Amino acid sequence: MGQLRKIWSQLARSMRARIILPTSLLFIATIAIMVYAAVRAYGHDIEKVQQERAELFAHYVGGGVTEAMLQGRPGQVPELLGFMRTHRADLDSISLLRYDGQVVYSTERALVGTTPWKSIKEFDRSRVVPTAGDEYAVVQPVLNAETCTNCHGREAKINGWLDLRFTRAPAVAAESELARTLGISAGVALIFLIAIAWWLVGREAVSPLQRLVASMRRAESGDLTVRADEGRPDELGVAARGFDATLAALRRSQAELEAFYRERMVRADRFAAVGEMATGLAHEIKNPLAGLSGALELLAEDLSENPRQAEVVGEMRHQVSRLTHTMESLLSFARPPKAKLRSTDVNATLEKVLFLIRQQRRSGPLDVEAELDAGVPAVLADPSQLEQVFLNICLNACQAMDGKGGKLVVRSRLSEGRVSVEVEDTGPGIPETVRPNLFKPFFTTKREGNGLGLAISARIVAEHGGHIGYRCPSTGGTIFTVALQPVRAGAERPQPEHAA
Repeated sequence: MGQLRKIWSQLARSMRARIILPTSLLFIATIAIMVYAAVRAYGHDIEKVQQERAELFAHYVGGGVTEAMLQGRPGQVPELLGFMRTHRADLDSISLLRYDGQVVYSTERALVGTTPWKSIKEFDRSRVVPTAGDEYAVVQPVLNAETCTNCHGREAKINGWLDLRFTRAPAVAAESELARTLGISAGVALIFLIAIAWWLVGREAVSPLQRLVASMRRAESGDLTVRADEGRPDELGVAARGFDATLAALRRSQAELEAFYRERMVRADRFAAVGEMATGLAHEIKNPLAGLSGALELLAEDLSENPRQAEVVGEMRHQVSRLTHTMESLLSFARPPKAKLRSTDVNATLEKVLFLIRQQRRSGPLDVEAELDAGVPAVLADPSQLEQVFLNICLNACQAMDGKGGKLVVRSRLSEGRVSVEVEDTGPGIPETVRPNLFKPFFTTKREGNGLGLAISARIVAEHGGHIGYRCPSTGGTIFTVALQPVRAGAERPQPEHAA
């Protein structure tokens, strides 16, 4: 819950930057492209209009020059050209070229006598020609009309050319002004867009997230009744409804856990009372059983000559012994002796247990094998309690194979930093219905058992910082595993398939 709240808080704090910054950059790039395209298109249109006007103006100048020539006043041509130049601010110069391309008249005296075009005769019609720098030229041919044949003859079609040089400065200035105007307008619009986006993100994203984070904080502090859903149809509303559903599930789980633990506490109190009473009863019953056992032993000696009576007394002694063993197991489970831990050789303990098993099964068909690793380190344990655990597991394995023969294998090895002892039998295995209750006290499937053996063994192993478990291979049989902590180091606990 805390980690989720931190993630949402960080997201809320950086939401504006993460959304608005890329959006602003996209807006700036888009506006810059649009401004550039608009300026270029507008500049192209301006230049096109100026060139059309320049061609029209060149036509007027050509008409004036022709009129002056027809009136026989060629000396007025320079004055006429200078006068016409004053009518256009973007006009740099007007030059009159004769048939061979040499300048005969010009508003720029430096151009007189020069030949600006190498192939002037290619200009058979009016053309706009770009030149070096920010200029362009309008070359207008002066055609040989019928009225001009008296002086120029009829052979030539063109008597000369007008060369008008215009500057692009007005068009460039207009483009710059347009770019400045559009840039200022776009900047103001962008500022307004960013402000609106900032406000919208804060209203539609950041503020709802902050309210959701506040709800998470209240839930983290223990208030599971808080609700975060505000009825929003967007993703934040879905997240809020999911959070409310999670809180509802937590409330249900909390109520179920409280009810469960109340029940367990009541049962624990009852079991504690029953345990105290059972311990007291066990003490009260144990002493009379000892007296009864002694009396039956004397009675068996007196009735040894009567086989039937001796058999009855023997059965009575067996049942008394069984009750005594049950009382001792009950006392051991209710008030276990304190373990006396010391460095213990697991292999030596297993050898003792296997010796006892071989003695008990000397006449039976059971095959007992030991696969003990000599390099297994010592463990910190109570030797007598450890022997009790291994003996109990081995006896259960032998009873599972009793009357049918089989094989009992005991292994010791170092596994994952722990001393692991495995007891494997070739019996029928543990039924599925029995496995969940295997380590519960007083649960047994044996006619002579009391159901405390594995429960006591699991408690002893747990008190030694170890772990007991089992697995049932698909090929049959059962493998019990006891993992203990070595004296020299700690390690991870191995995990069998089923554990106490």
